Formats: sequence, structure tokens, C-alpha cells
Amino acid sequence: MIQRFLALTKKDIINGYRNYFFVVTIFIAVFFGLVINFIVPEDTSIKPDLYIYNSYDGEYVGLMDGIIEGSQQKHSNMYMLKSKREVVENMKDNFNSIGLVILEKSGLPNMEFIMQGYENEKIVNTLILSMEDDIKKKIYGDINIDTIVLKQDMELADIPFNKSILPMFLVMEPVLLGFIMILALVFMEKDEGTIKSYMVSPGGVSEYLAAKIVFMIILGWISAVISTLMVVGVNADYIKLLSIVTVGGIFASGLGLIVSSFFDNLSKSMVWIMIVSILLSLPFISYFVPSFAPNYIRLIPTYSLLFAMKEAVFPTGNTAIIYNTLITFCILAVINYILALLVYRYNLSKM
Repeated sequence: MIQRFLALTKKDIINGYRNYFFVVTIFIAVFFGLVINFIVPEDTSIKPDLYIYNSYDGEYVGLMDGIIEGSQQKHSNMYMLKSKREVVENMKDNFNSIGLVILEKSGLPNMEFIMQGYENEKIVNTLILSMEDDIKKKIYGDINIDTIVLKQDMELADIPFNKSILPMFLVMEPVLLGFIMILALVFMEKDEGTIKSYMVSPGGVSEYLAAKIVFMIILGWISAVISTLMVVGVNADYIKLLSIVTVGGIFASGLGLIVSSFFDNLSKSMVWIMIVSILLSLPFISYFVPSFAPNYIRLIPTYSLLFAMKEAVFPTGNTAIIYNTLITFCILAVINYILALLVYRYNLSKM
């Protein structure tokens, strides 16, 4: 049995080599590594310019001047102008800008924000609260707020935006691409009649499916190592990373085998490939917008896989998320393999 499994694995590796599976995998990994390093910017935050006109010279003039000077020390994109008209004219020439006019009303400073019109209500409210906070600090001083950190041993570092894409790629390419590539491999063998020939041999379906999953895992390892080395060098935890890629690859390959058992070629299964791919990709939204993580997205397996990848690539000491994900995916991988085995035996018996 082991010899048949090894022989089938060798056959799939040779078959994959002849059909450029390794070339495609390496090309995609290198391409993504180059895109992340040289095309995607490290910082995507766009801070608007602030044009200020201040004509207030009442009792609190020192307070207002102090707030503006303090803000100018923190932000280099604040510009003092001589009239409200200049503020508006400059804003017309610069769409990424806002205006602030400070006038006197009943002896008190009266502030007026001028917006472009496309800003949402949250941004406007944030500006107002920030200004109110600065004024209160100047009048009453800083409020003492103590912060207690429960996990003080965690090392949180700022991750550049371009490198933060890497965990998403590792889920998308080494794991989810295995879902599509194993379909292509199986359909290619169905077209050539290899499966029918194998079924009349002493070999079992379990070895046939296991060999293909191993081949997908090898491709996943190659892709994960190349792309991770290109982006973060040797700073990632490669043992944990490859462990996650392994269980994720088994899970995705199992799904691919189940889908492939019901169809004869890639085009007939395309609708299901799209549905499964979109469903498994939904957690990418929560990865970039952490505040959006409804329960139905948390239940999708790739949600935990994505954050486990991030922990393996950018270690912070939160190993619990990796171990929990490994346990979960080990269970899912076994379930997927057994289901694939059952549906393959059932469908092949009708051939």
C-alpha cells in the first residue's frame, strides 16, 4: 500500500512537472513577492491638508494660538491663510483638503469647518471631537488615563501595508489555489482515462486521493517559502507557517476532490469553483476591516486560517491562535478526506 502511494505521488509530481504546475506556482509566488515589495505602497494613509484662517483676538487668543501651534508641530500639512476666501480658493484647487475658519462671536472663539462635500458624517464628527478635546486639554490639562495591558509579553509592531498583504496571499495561493489546481489535475486524468485504468488495478481510491493531496502540499510549501522569503526574509516562523499551509492545503484539496468527483471537466464545474472560492475569500474583508467581522464570516474556516498565517509571518507571541487553527483544520481535513473518499467511491462505481 505504501509503495503504491509513493508510486502514485511520484507519478503526480512527474505529471505536474510535465504540465508546468511547478513553473506556474513559482511564477505566481515570485510575481506576488515583487508586487508586494515594489508596487504596493508601504503607507496608504492620505492625510488631508488643513487651511486655517484665524481672526480671533479676544480673551482666549493665547489658548487658540497654543492649540494651533501644538497641532502644527504634530502635522506638517497645516497652512495659515489671510482670509476665509483664500481658504475656499485653496480648497477648490486641492480636493484632499479641509478648511478651518476661527472668528469671534460674542467675545468667544467661533470655529467653522469647511468640507469638500464627500466626507462622511463620522469624519466630520471626529474633527469636531478632536478640536473639543484639544480645547479641554488646554483649559483643564491632560486627563490621567491608566492603561492595563493583560498580555504584556506580546510584541506588537507596525506592519507596513504592503507586507500586511502577505498572509492574505498565503491563504489565497498555497491554500486556495490548491483547490483549483487539484481540480485541473483530476480533470486532466479523467480526460486521459487514467482514472478508469487505475480502477481496474489493485490500487485503492484512498491512495489515489492521498497522493494528489501530498502533491498539492508540496506546491503549497514551495509557494509559501518563496513568497515569504521575498517579503519578510527569515523573520517568519517557518515551522508554524508550513504546518498551517499543510493543514490548509489538505482542507482545500479535499474540497477540490469532492467537487471534481461530480463533474467531467473544468468548465462544467466552474460555477461551483466560483461559489466556493468567493465563500472562502469573504474573511479577507474582515482582515482589512477588523471592525467588520459578523458571525457568519467568523464561521468560515479561512477566517481563523488568515489570522493564524499573520501570526506565523509576523510573530507576536499569540501562539494560541495558531494551535487552535491547526487543531480545527486537522479535524476539517480528516472530514474532507473521508467525504472525498466516499463520494469518489460512489461516483466511480457508476462509471
